Amino acid sequence: MGEGPVYAVEAIDAVQGTCGVRLGLLHNCTIGNIRIDDPPLTRSVPSLKNTLTNWSLGAREALSCLMLGLRDTRHAGLWWRSALWCTVVVAVWLALYLHFGRFFLELSAILAMLSVTGLMGLGVMQGVAPIASGPATVSQMSNVAGSLGSLGQALLSIAQIALVLLALATFFYLLVFIVASIGTARLPLRWLFLARAKEVVARRYALWQAPADLATSGTRPRWLWRILLVLSLLIPIWAMCVLVVWLLACNVWLIYGAAAEGVLDKEQQRALRRQQRPAIVFLGLLLCLLMLVPVLNLLLPAVLCTSVCHLQRRSWRKAVLVKEST
Repeated sequence: MGEGPVYAVEAIDAVQGTCGVRLGLLHNCTIGNIRIDDPPLTRSVPSLKNTLTNWSLGAREALSCLMLGLRDTRHAGLWWRSALWCTVVVAVWLALYLHFGRFFLELSAILAMLSVTGLMGLGVMQGVAPIASGPATVSQMSNVAGSLGSLGQALLSIAQIALVLLALATFFYLLVFIVASIGTARLPLRWLFLARAKEVVARRYALWQAPADLATSGTRPRWLWRILLVLSLLIPIWAMCVLVVWLLACNVWLIYGAAAEGVLDKEQQRALRRQQRPAIVFLGLLLCLLMLVPVLNLLLPAVLCTSVCHLQRRSWRKAVLVKEST
């Protein structure tokens, strides 16, 4: 007898002379000259367990890298450069909003109207009462209460649509400001923050070497992966999940290659990015939450650079493999 439960097939003879088959939950064993192995069903369970373990470890690794990144912003003038640059960016966009306020209001209103039209076309706003249920009949015209009820229903529908438009216009008004500010703050990352961040982080990993066990073979071509990703956007719920994940991790992904220049080659960058995908997503989520903190959000460009450099050098995937093998 060995270890580990498997499903074995045991043939039994029925009383009438026929043969039946039943399944039993047994341990690894050898019956005669036949070795009973694990079926594919039981091998998929550890794969799911390893996936959940990798994502949980990726969350903890992302939090550790964020803390280390915050600590390293004290060096090489990263903190005051980041705070000064973010203040300048916010001041510039506030001035643009004040000077071109009409343009941004009209842009937000157009985006809100397009969103409401799309939601009504998709049937998402089915709970909104119809504006008119058809021409009034003779009985409704003679009935004052029925006429007032139809008028109230129409006014309620208009008020509901107006509230939705106002909420969406406010959302897009703020969203355009946030996206524009973040996009502007990203422009000097490479020459103003990333080079200094790499020097600061490299001093803490003096004996670090690129992982030698990065698997680069047996993966799908990049063009095939992109085609599959575009086709998967046709699935409504999956498309929303992909969009949310991309929005969370886009800041980390866009700077990941630049942070690895001179440290990892192209193949190692792609392999390490695949292995660190859970940590990258959680790090992007933590950075988005950091933007909500009033003072720490001024350090976001410097924290982004230092935390990504820490993430690339800590090689969290090796710790997972060692833990699984033990």
